[in-house]
Amino acid sequence: MEWILQTLMMLGAKAASIFISPASPNFEVVQGMMAILALVGLVLLVTFAFRKK
Repeated sequence: MEWILQTLMMLGAKAASIFISPASPNFEVVQGMMAILALVGLVLLVTFAFRKK
């Protein structure tokens, strides 16, 4: 279960580094927000992939 969180935080860090410098004091906050957005996007992708038409 820990690998899921690590993967999401890694994706969040990559996405956050596009918008804000990693040396910024609030980088962790932006990283967490991006990780949540990645999780929501993953859930939506799975939902739309397996819906019945």
